Amino acid sequence: MIAVALDWDDIRLLQKVGETGSFSKAAIALHTSQPTVSRRMQRLQETLQVTLFERKDKGLRLSSQGEILYNLAQEMAQNAHSFEIAAHSLAQQTHVVRLACSPLTGLALGPYLNDLCEGLPNVKIALLTSVDFVSLEKGEADIAIRNVRPEKGNLLLQSVGTHSFGIYANKEISEKYAEEIENGDFSKCPWVGYHQNMSHLPSSKWLAQNYGITQPDIQLDSSLLILGTIEKGMGFAILPSYIGAYSNLIAIKKPLKGLSFESWLLSHSQSSHDPVILKIKERLKVQLQNIFSG
Repeated sequence: MIAVALDWDDIRLLQKVGETGSFSKAAIALHTSQPTVSRRMQRLQETLQVTLFERKDKGLRLSSQGEILYNLAQEMAQNAHSFEIAAHSLAQQTHVVRLACSPLTGLALGPYLNDLCEGLPNVKIALLTSVDFVSLEKGEADIAIRNVRPEKGNLLLQSVGTHSFGIYANKEISEKYAEEIENGDFSKCPWVGYHQNMSHLPSSKWLAQNYGITQPDIQLDSSLLILGTIEKGMGFAILPSYIGAYSNLIAIKKPLKGLSFESWLLSHSQSSHDPVILKIKERLKVQLQNIFSG
């Protein structure tokens, strides 16, 4: 074995030249000059006693030996980036972890937010609730909870269980329509649901397919509004079964056949070495599994 003293900056240059296939493009990316990159790559080849690059018509190509070292350089670059993320996280005076989820999931998680931060000095949770997905890759949130497994993106994901749905109403209106409920004649009951332009949502589709209700008596654009409206006795609604633990509603019928979702806990791969996010995710997974199984 030949003992060599390597400069990390040279390895970083090798990684960028291999990525771009050009000394000049690597120089631009790293804010240096093309002659400097060329000279340092020549020196690195001499130090290692291997050929790293081969000339081709429109630039450079990694040699077979260069390909091996380039892959290792890629891992080193990623580890260096992870080191920076972890160091930055630990050095922050206050670390705000942005958690994106649906409004109803946020309602269920609300009582446990302090538990997620227990023993983590100066860590706070910012709960971002919306029916629209935020982009983890664009840095709009640190962690997300979704009912749809993403098919692409540089994301880390964990299943946190499957949750079902049910038909809910308050005590007063469930007693008023006791006969219809007993006969399963829900088409004669007043319904609270999503606005017609949200008919693509799974609960709206289920209601239309099973009871022929395409236009609920009261149409709203928010699950929290639907929850609040049926708590006031304005009708029946389809809600996630776990929401029963956070309201005084009666489960008229559950689970609803053909309406359930597996939930996923997501974060960007760049946060895989952030100790705060890792700890919050670990606690979130346990809490969500308890919520969805309740």
